[in-house]
Amino acid sequence: MENKKICVIGAGISGLVTAKTFVEQGYEVTVFEKQAGLGGVWEKSRTYPGLSTQSIGKTYCFSDFPMPASYPEWPTAENIRNYLESYTRHFGISEKIRFQTNVTDVSRTTGSRPGWVVTVRVKYPHGNEIEEKHEFDFVVVCNGTASSTRLPSLPGKDEFTASGGQVLHSTEFNDTSIIEGKRVVVLGGGKSACDIATVAANQAQECSLVFRTPMWMLPKFFLGLVNMKYILLTRFSEVWFPYRQMRGAEKLLHTVGKPLVWAFWRLVELLVRLQLGLDSCGFVPQKRLNQIECSVAIAPQDFFKYIRSGKIQTIKTTITKFIPGGVELANGQQLQADIVILGTGFHQEIPFLEEKYRQQVVDKEGNFHLYRHLINPNIPQMGFVGYNATFFVPLSSEVGAWWLVEYVKGNLSLPSPSEMIQDTTAELDWMKNQFGFVADQGTCLVAFSLRYINQLIKDIYGTDELVVWKGLSQFMMPVDVSVYQKLRQKLNSQRLRNIDDSRRSETVGVRQN
Repeated sequence: MENKKICVIGAGISGLVTAKTFVEQGYEVTVFEKQAGLGGVWEKSRTYPGLSTQSIGKTYCFSDFPMPASYPEWPTAENIRNYLESYTRHFGISEKIRFQTNVTDVSRTTGSRPGWVVTVRVKYPHGNEIEEKHEFDFVVVCNGTASSTRLPSLPGKDEFTASGGQVLHSTEFNDTSIIEGKRVVVLGGGKSACDIATVAANQAQECSLVFRTPMWMLPKFFLGLVNMKYILLTRFSEVWFPYRQMRGAEKLLHTVGKPLVWAFWRLVELLVRLQLGLDSCGFVPQKRLNQIECSVAIAPQDFFKYIRSGKIQTIKTTITKFIPGGVELANGQQLQADIVILGTGFHQEIPFLEEKYRQQVVDKEGNFHLYRHLINPNIPQMGFVGYNATFFVPLSSEVGAWWLVEYVKGNLSLPSPSEMIQDTTAELDWMKNQFGFVADQGTCLVAFSLRYINQLIKDIYGTDELVVWKGLSQFMMPVDVSVYQKLRQKLNSQRLRNIDDSRRSETVGVRQN
């Protein structure tokens, strides 16, 4: 194999598994990470107190590296960092990562060996920054769907900070001591905002949560008995979500069986509303639960109890401006505040990519046009891993990296570029029709996580053996991630046998001639 040089941008979950996958196939890999540590959204400087996974640890891991049994069922941010650090050491990836190295430009090269020139700015301990340029044969963008913070443009911030106030994004809230005895206002109705409001309820003098639209919050245990992993992390649960390319029993369920699907989701919604008391808290989402896109989260412990007791004051509106000593709301109300924490989420950007190629990937609405969420056929020698938000992020990134290695090797039998573009457009259009808009810039695959992973496996191995489970128990039980590694080993062995058989046949044919 030609010794191709591979650049991986980002050392989060997707970047680490991509680097590992290419390294084990013999490629020369360099990982550029702008932060001081690995982990992406789990990197220490970006995580807030109390942050934990939404999926259980047994499903939030790589197929060949299980989460330690000693970890809690829902691992903490620190657990995830330790897990990823162990993963990089185990597979020899640590020495491939260059930390505090920010990618500023990725431009195409021409000539006898076309590829990419990657420009980086390296931050050194003494404070200096040095620009470097590196050439690569293939670039994999793994900067994640949470690479850039979404910050509302609100007037009056300077006056607020001049009066002693602080404004932080959720990623900047790393220490509870800064809110002790303070008046805290949290903006947002998503996971990070609700998590932080729950922490502030116990640490701050007072806490207000300002939100426009709540997201669906689910209990860890339905009716206090049934673990949510049996509700959301099984193949059975995925059947109840529609998919663009349904067939067989699934297609029948979502056509003739639509009334049954409707009744199923209304029952689940009713149970959630009653158990968590969403109505009394004014926290009932406008969208149906089966139209969740990526807007669903595990309810923080005691969050709704604190709302009902008044420890968290909820106000359904938004902030229009900062004022000295607080904020003014759209309803005209003014809130006194010492610290305002913005749980306003993230958006995805690729500012370093050469403009003509960036326009191929991102349309005017900000949606990503990536075939299988991994490549754009109009951009040679480049891939994207981690642009596929699922319930099983490590696994979907891992299988995406398998797919991309085979793509680089030229082993995939893909449609024509025009057909890939048409398929990508059709998927975005389906999302618009299904959800009313394109969720998370087209990267949200939560409702069909396993279907997506199985589609990638079919692309790689050209087989319809998509069902990697046997029996009713595995259909109803949470996904066993390790099964995918066993499936890959089996299909790789089968592929090698087919190649050997083909070579022997050719040898016999030559001798006979």
